[in-house]
Amino acid sequence: MDQILAGLQSWWYGFLSLFDAIPEDTIAITVYVGGTIVALCCWYSVAKRLPSPLGALTWIILFACLATPTVSEGENAGLAPALIGMIFGILTKEQNLIWSNLSAILFVAAVCFLVMFFWSRYQNQRKKLHQS
Repeated sequence: MDQILAGLQSWWYGFLSLFDAIPEDTIAITVYVGGTIVALCCWYSVAKRLPSPLGALTWIILFACLATPTVSEGENAGLAPALIGMIFGILTKEQNLIWSNLSAILFVAAVCFLVMFFWSRYQNQRKKLHQS
């Protein structure tokens, strides 16, 4: 049993040593983007079961909260979503940080809502064209 654990431990250390060659920023960006994509795909499977406008609205709000980069300053601040920057502003009671991150989230949500509006208009026009 000890030999199996020793072999597994040496394999695990060898596997983790692969990450030593990859820069930290690359790993952080990959985890941030990958985690956002996984969360949005999981929420999509829930949102498609919700009533038509509600599912799309909640997906857009989640997208805006997860995908909007923060406007905070710091070493790794560009990798955090604006939601984390806004929560940090609330905890530190910095009004500028709260409003700047909230406005960035609302801007991304507004752009997504605008795209959703034009997409639904396009879909309606396409349906009308096929029905005629």
